[in-house]
Amino acid sequence: MDKPLTITAISGWALPRKWFAGEVIHAFPGSRVEVIYPESPENPEEAEILLRRYPADLYIGYSLGSLWLLKNKHLLPNTAFKALLAPILSFLDKDGLGGTTSETQLKYLARILKQEPDKQTSLNKFFSYSDIPFPEKMINEIPDRDVLLKGLEFLQTSQAKGEDAKIFLSILGENDIFIDGKLLKMHIPHLEIVQGVGHAPAKLLQHLAGRLNQKMGNS
Repeated sequence: MDKPLTITAISGWALPRKWFAGEVIHAFPGSRVEVIYPESPENPEEAEILLRRYPADLYIGYSLGSLWLLKNKHLLPNTAFKALLAPILSFLDKDGLGGTTSETQLKYLARILKQEPDKQTSLNKFFSYSDIPFPEKMINEIPDRDVLLKGLEFLQTSQAKGEDAKIFLSILGENDIFIDGKLLKMHIPHLEIVQGVGHAPAKLLQHLAGRLNQKMGNS
């Protein structure tokens, strides 16, 4: 009997780990999934601890998690499969790396997050805007406000190079509200753009599962 596929998935911003794990398991039934939500994404020591703790056959970085995985790619084993979903080289439009968000928009979200008495109010708009189904029943599992703000700071200040993505399968939805696919493909030529798909992870994960089945079948 084949042993189950082990997957370490790095979450996008503000997602409950349990919800995101469920999305991964749905695309890869029977797999063993660990979800990493970096609490201090700019901290290389935290990255090393987390990636050493959760070795895997497949590493998936989604949205913010893709940028984090790119920044820490040197910690990944050569033998593992590696994938970026909704890949971010830079979140901000001013860097010309595919991001579509202005610095003003990002600072506004951070300000609202600081001012609102409960985080659900400020996050409702984000989830509806990003086409990710807001997991109302898991509101208490969304990371704390300080962790969310560190994530926004990471998105504001960090960037990667297109060549960093060479070792990754890279998959983007053509309707992703946060990423300009044509511009990103100039930096990641092997980027796969899935038609009719937005930023939400479910269909990106399904596409990845299909691609990996092809790869494993051909190996």
